[in-house]
Amino acid sequence: MSIHSVDIVVVGGGPAGAIAAKTATERGARVLLLEGNREIGKPVQCTGLLSVRGFEEAGASQDVILREIRGAFAYAPDGRCLAVEKSGVHAYVMDRDRFDCDLVRQAREAGVEVRVAAQAVAYKSGQLNFKVDGREESVKTSIVIGADGPKSRVAEWANLPAPEKTIIAIQATISYEAQREDYVEVYLSRRIAPNFFAWVVPAGPGYARVGLGTDDGKRARAYLDSWLQDRFPGRKIVEFNAGAIPIGPPEQTIADGILLVGDAAGQAKPTSGGGIYTGVSCARIAGEVAARASQEGDISKKALWEYEHRWRELFESELRFGMLAHQLFCHVSDEDINKMFAALDDPQILKLLSEFGDIDYPSYVVKALLKRPDLWGRLLPAIPFNLEVLFQTMKHLA
Repeated sequence: MSIHSVDIVVVGGGPAGAIAAKTATERGARVLLLEGNREIGKPVQCTGLLSVRGFEEAGASQDVILREIRGAFAYAPDGRCLAVEKSGVHAYVMDRDRFDCDLVRQAREAGVEVRVAAQAVAYKSGQLNFKVDGREESVKTSIVIGADGPKSRVAEWANLPAPEKTIIAIQATISYEAQREDYVEVYLSRRIAPNFFAWVVPAGPGYARVGLGTDDGKRARAYLDSWLQDRFPGRKIVEFNAGAIPIGPPEQTIADGILLVGDAAGQAKPTSGGGIYTGVSCARIAGEVAARASQEGDISKKALWEYEHRWRELFESELRFGMLAHQLFCHVSDEDINKMFAALDDPQILKLLSEFGDIDYPSYVVKALLKRPDLWGRLLPAIPFNLEVLFQTMKHLA
């Protein structure tokens, strides 16, 4: 068994892991990045839709962009469609595996040692063991950053709690000519995607990524198969992929010598399931804090608390709002959704949605609506009241 020493080991070679590793290296730390799969970015487990803000935060090459997105068609269960368009480009559709590869390439160029097909298997007393092609190796390290996604092993080693809930997302890439190539389609229906939503995202020419999320993981594939048959009969299916989206951050994401980032820390947005923007933003903080702690020789939980404080200051309020909104949505019926769409189908409200709608900060549009009492008379009768959760949401926004 070979043993060498580094300051920080990052477990997981996705966007959060790559950014954490690169940031720590740029601040003088010796960093080893371990990716369990044989190829960076594969298997693809993401729709690849990222806000312009998130793309800029990640710092990836423009070459990975497939589409520019300016708006969305949102569909109610009864077929009513609301079109919401932003002024300018709001998001990008990416070649997701190339996106991941580009971020890891940048980490390598910064000086990060990258090992693929390297499964982290154990960590104790500053020594992390991992396997490569059945051969076990070890590395001594001061700090481990867990960017290893849902069911994080790093979190288990530190006895850190899991995120509150998991959404199972599944999608197929199919032959499809979009109504508008710069629009995504969103479908809200308990019949199609219970307690979440379904989507159509234009990808390459003549193709789209069609998928859904649900908290009923055992039936996720059945829901997708049924929707594909009903909505897209006879379409050529190029590939399937699926993944888990943990939502609702746990109470703590640090322990002595350990930090969690990205899906391991439940940092995905509960309303959309997107986790790249929040994940890479938090990973940058993790890399900074970990590098400083390793250099100062204090890797205690107290020393790493800066990471916990800074990332929660950035995102906890929005993520908490997202969880409350998700809980409200879990209590509505398709009939309720139809009523809400009918109420929203108003020129003034659609203008407000276009102006304040933000996939990274969904609370913005709710706050804007709260400042427009002239619109309440149209909206309030259509809101299905779960009084306890609604009260918590309003209190949170206040």
